[in-house]
Amino acid sequence: MSSTRPHAQDATAETLATAPFVRVVAASDGDSLAAAGILAGACETRATPFQLRVGRDADTEDAVTVAVGPVGVDSDVTLPTPASPAAYEIATALDADPDPVLALAGTIAAGETVESATEALEAAEDSLQRRPGVAIPTEEYPAGLAASTLLYAPFSGNESAAEELIAELRAEEDPDAFDRRLASLVALDTVTAEGATGRAAEQVERALRPYATPDGPFATLGGYADVLEAVARTAPGTGIRLVLGRGGTEEALDAWQTHGETVHRLLREADTARHHGLTVLSVPGADPAALPAVARLYRDFRSPEPLVLAVTDGAAAVAGEDAANRAGAAGKDAANRTGAAGEDAANRTGAAGEDDVGQAITAATAAVGGTAQGTATTGTARFDTERTEFTDAFREAL
Repeated sequence: MSSTRPHAQDATAETLATAPFVRVVAASDGDSLAAAGILAGACETRATPFQLRVGRDADTEDAVTVAVGPVGVDSDVTLPTPASPAAYEIATALDADPDPVLALAGTIAAGETVESATEALEAAEDSLQRRPGVAIPTEEYPAGLAASTLLYAPFSGNESAAEELIAELRAEEDPDAFDRRLASLVALDTVTAEGATGRAAEQVERALRPYATPDGPFATLGGYADVLEAVARTAPGTGIRLVLGRGGTEEALDAWQTHGETVHRLLREADTARHHGLTVLSVPGADPAALPAVARLYRDFRSPEPLVLAVTDGAAAVAGEDAANRAGAAGKDAANRTGAAGEDAANRTGAAGEDDVGQAITAATAAVGGTAQGTATTGTARFDTERTEFTDAFREAL
């Protein structure tokens, strides 16, 4: 285990150790939910009164407020992103006994690898088994493949298609090769799907060769991460029970499956428009809770542009690359153009690279009226104007 801990984590641990009351406000995403659960669990171990809220704020006098993720509240402490490894280190410094598997699942939900959460990975070493296969939270393969939001393949959202794939593999003579063959077919179907981009080959790796968690609430770490993301968006009460170790596993699985089915249906139904540096998915009548996953999956597996905006009536979500990656892509695109058109492209994409995604969606929302939160690569917004007006404002903000 690392012999030193970042100063910010030590300072946060000292603050929480003397707090009369701790208020943890978490954003509606899997990493923030996991981190909030770890911090709340540490408070519980120390008998420190606490209040945990996901996606909404609640005032408590004399409380030390911890902001986890983009929640837009005044706080005494703000955790970095990814938040789960930081929360694990803080809880360890408080002499609590945090769950390293939860911390690793939160890390994956943040889009990071488990190797980036060094302390949690070392602590969970005996609880993990790396194996061939696909990262789903259940042993029910057809339902798991169809509902997963770690990948976007022809069988996504189509349990019958997933059942056909599984049946074909089950019929083979070597049952010991099932997981390995399944991973190969899933990867092949994902990267050869109609419209798949080069980025798909990189992103599907997140769903392959999972860490099995025999003693955890779900079958694999990646599946656990997928469930955390779903309940944080759609069933925060269930999510809080889950990360505090108070049950809710079956309810969380149900929420995850429903969320996955909704996300993949919206991806099939979305009207798509491509702009310079941006793909816009219009999904009228969609549940706003599904939009972040819609934008993320289209960015990772289908979009030829580095930014994806998913927009419905009164709500939007954006997923993109960080400014450095977008600027690099913009430079390549501009270099392939000539004359005034090329200069114009370079100027526009250079402007986009100066601001991160969260700043862009916040600026767009301020222009039309509403609320927004975001990070360097993601953002969500609520507004009262028309979808097209918000889309225009977002494009202007880029």
